[in-house]
Amino acid sequence: MIAQNNAQSKSEMLQNYSWRAIGPANMGGRVTDIDGIPGDPSTFYVSGADGGIHKTVDGGVSFEPIFEKQRAYSIGALTIAPSDKNVLWVGTGEGDPRNSVGYGWGVYRSVDAGKSWKHLGLKKTERIKRIVVDPKNPDVACVCALGKEWGPNKERGVFKTTNGGKSWDKILFIDENTGCSDIAMENDNPRIMYAGMWTFRRKPWRFDDGGKNTAIYKTMDGGSTWEKIMKGLPKTDMARPGIHIAQSDPNIVYLMTEFDGGGTAFKSEDKGENWELVNDDPNINFRPFYYSDVRVDPNNSNILFSISGRLSRSKDSGQNWEQVAKTVHGDHQALWIDPENSNYILNGSDGGFQRSFDGGDTWEIINNIELSQFYQLQIDNLEPYNVYGGLQDNGTWVGPSNSLYGAGILKRHWKGLAYGDGYFAEPIPGNEHLVYTNLQGGVPFLVDSRYGNVQTIHPYPKIVGSAGDAIEKHKYRFNWDSPIHISPHDPETVYIGGNVIFKSQDRGNSWKVISPDLTTNDKSKQRTSGGTIYQDNTAAEFHCTVLYIAESPVKEGVIWAGTDDGNVQVSLNGGETWTNLKDRIKGLPEFAWVSKIHASEHDAGTAFVVVDQHRMDDFKPYIFMTKNFGKNWEKISSDLPSDDYVKVVRQDPHNPNLLFAGMEHGIFASWNMGKNWEKINIDLPNVSVRDLRIQERDRDLIVGTHGRGVYILDDIRPIEELEYAEGKAIHLFPVRDAIIWNMYWRIENLGDRHYVAKNPDYGTNINFSLSQDASETIEVEIKDESGQLITTLEHKEAKKGVNRIVWDLGYNGAKALKSNSNENIENKEGLRYDGIRPKVTPGIYTANLKYKGETISSKIKVRGDLRINLPIEDYQEKLRALLALRDLLSETHELIDYVDTVIEQLNDLKVKLNSNSSIENSDLVSLSKKIADFKDEELMRPPPSMSYRQRPRLREEIRSLMRAIDNTTNSPTVPQLERIESLGEELNKHKSMMNDMESRINEINKSNASLPQIILKGN
Repeated sequence: MIAQNNAQSKSEMLQNYSWRAIGPANMGGRVTDIDGIPGDPSTFYVSGADGGIHKTVDGGVSFEPIFEKQRAYSIGALTIAPSDKNVLWVGTGEGDPRNSVGYGWGVYRSVDAGKSWKHLGLKKTERIKRIVVDPKNPDVACVCALGKEWGPNKERGVFKTTNGGKSWDKILFIDENTGCSDIAMENDNPRIMYAGMWTFRRKPWRFDDGGKNTAIYKTMDGGSTWEKIMKGLPKTDMARPGIHIAQSDPNIVYLMTEFDGGGTAFKSEDKGENWELVNDDPNINFRPFYYSDVRVDPNNSNILFSISGRLSRSKDSGQNWEQVAKTVHGDHQALWIDPENSNYILNGSDGGFQRSFDGGDTWEIINNIELSQFYQLQIDNLEPYNVYGGLQDNGTWVGPSNSLYGAGILKRHWKGLAYGDGYFAEPIPGNEHLVYTNLQGGVPFLVDSRYGNVQTIHPYPKIVGSAGDAIEKHKYRFNWDSPIHISPHDPETVYIGGNVIFKSQDRGNSWKVISPDLTTNDKSKQRTSGGTIYQDNTAAEFHCTVLYIAESPVKEGVIWAGTDDGNVQVSLNGGETWTNLKDRIKGLPEFAWVSKIHASEHDAGTAFVVVDQHRMDDFKPYIFMTKNFGKNWEKISSDLPSDDYVKVVRQDPHNPNLLFAGMEHGIFASWNMGKNWEKINIDLPNVSVRDLRIQERDRDLIVGTHGRGVYILDDIRPIEELEYAEGKAIHLFPVRDAIIWNMYWRIENLGDRHYVAKNPDYGTNINFSLSQDASETIEVEIKDESGQLITTLEHKEAKKGVNRIVWDLGYNGAKALKSNSNENIENKEGLRYDGIRPKVTPGIYTANLKYKGETISSKIKVRGDLRINLPIEDYQEKLRALLALRDLLSETHELIDYVDTVIEQLNDLKVKLNSNSSIENSDLVSLSKKIADFKDEELMRPPPSMSYRQRPRLREEIRSLMRAIDNTTNSPTVPQLERIESLGEELNKHKSMMNDMESRINEINKSNASLPQIILKGN
């Protein structure tokens, strides 16, 4: 045994891992800003609410994420400096304070078009709606900081820098509850700016929009002084204001808002000195707190857009409006009009990003990057397994972990289940085509995904979902994100949570209440929401509800429930009686939002409770653990970052000490049940991880992010068993089963602008760990049960930590052709071969890893395609045929290589003979031509090797037959087997022909004994 020299942290051992994104990209996700380069439709930037920043330089054909490693990932604003397109200003933290947003970390700046970033402070602003940059000076910028969503703070208002962000001045501040909702700068005179200042507050149970100190302000001196400009506006409370200047006529300014008593769109023709109402339809600004955003055509002051639930356009200065973009997802959040071509418009919505080339009449949806925002995540146990989940404003979906298509995982492989804001999607084990889903406000469905048959199964179908009214008088209360849970002991038993827990054993046809009201039932937190101007009861503020349900997988009837108002409840008898445990949990904050409970797969009395308290302006992490059914609790989150909150925790199903925690920024693991935590993002973006699952059979870690879709960390057995590698210079982990999948191959041509995610590597993973970087090549020999060598794999640059070699289930391929290296294949394991590697048959194999004289072994079980009932004898017949063809191809390549060496020697001899005019060389010339013709006519196509213009020779015929047999999970046909025999005969015939020509070469050697001899085989 080789001793280990240096210890390392467990997360450091995982740096060779890589997360695999699987989408979906179909529906996009909320885009908070979208920005182009004037006059250059090939370059633009897409900013996600929780999805970072993505850049294209080829008109949307491809995108590059350019904001992956920053502390913040929620984007509020991106502004390109008008005088220097390489200077980007980014304000982090989404500026539309809905109930489910992330938060920011201040301002960032890039001076190289996004290649690198510098953090410029203002991190306590939490969320930034807009940044304006001086048209002539890229170092002068003003930041419109909305400030904290869930509490007061002084770091809000308008901030200005004149030195590229080295220092900041707060140039407009009202109070700690009033932030900046919008800012506009006049291009011709950047000293003139307008700012919308907005008083707002969100609590878990309500939202208040506007009134109080909400107002419009103007500066004429770059922010040194400001005046309130409200002349002509109603005297009543004003909702969130949005402002935009008509840059083609800067005397004209537009305001989008809503006033108590009426008033939506306003216009000033004298730079804000006087305002007039131009439209009073609240539909053009559907939810002011979330929208209130207006854009003016930079070349036509009469054309403007209202960015709201629907995208509305006016061509007469706001007097009349028409809905545009009806074919794209609603809930619009961002819009950019090219000042050099007003017909070119970029748009961002809850459904990703779109563009128009005709001023907004028609729209193209792009959506070829992951921006999807998951709330909840589930998986099934099919092979390959599927991933289910609910998405912000995009319903519930299911997609494969492996599409079994050679092209990868495409948009079409994700299937929509039901509608609304999607939350839980729970497949019934054994009948996975039947999925329980729900939308906001706890409206449950039973979906038959085979037919798109969606049945509403609400236990009390009276004023459901986004009801539009307060819930204080409702019989039952359901959260925005109400739980669904299928019993791990009976797939026909399902629970849903309101303020009580409902149980059904007939797939939702009837329901039984199995609990009392498990909440505090505080009526003061159940009243109408929205503020003094309008009410907004979408279910986002519905309170005193159950958030999560978990039944112990170990003991039937042990049911845990967490509420949004601080209660942790448990029943030990299937719901007959319940115990509120909140007073037993030391450190549980008041009004705790108990967002997740994980019931242990290892012990009936063990459970993990997650409290996400950021809605009370508390961003600290909270995870509590009990091992005795809630009698005692331990806080196990003290080692996590103290300024970021936890969204989910799960216990590994194989290693009880291993926990995974998804946080607002990334994922952490603990190998000692929460005593210590280490971040394991590796190459995962610093995105919000809202839910996670471990696929027990395949040992995959799956995370649902709120901004970048689903990621999978394939084959985490090394993570589960890292302790076994400690103290060893090298350790080989057990290898998981492999399946000889028959992959679909036929698909239409996709072009370059499409979305495709990676399937898992074909075959199986051979994982090993090193205490130091490898000093020599690591070899893995694969052998069958008889000890016969199948193939040898290599890792030439293995690093410290966990490494992986993928075995593609293949034998060694045919010997590569020396003279045609362009057709040879060298895979990442260092194998160089021609074309096809025949796949093994189902059975047991052994991986023998060799390093520094030590050999470590692990068994590998290989199974046949589960969908195809092919007898083992047929697999064996197929393998025999492919191995025979492989050997024929190797012999053919050896013959071709040999012929090439002979031709080369003959040519050299011709040169020498030509230099001596006294020696006759006609026989040599004739023979040289004959051998060259023999190669070209019999052995392989000569250059240019064009298939439609040249008949196939022996080499092409062998390869063609190999492909035909390899591309199917069937035994070879009788004609194919007969053709293998005839190909062998042809090869023997060609060898004989070469033997005859060798005799003539020997004669030439004798007649030119004084010259260098032509070397033949056997000589």
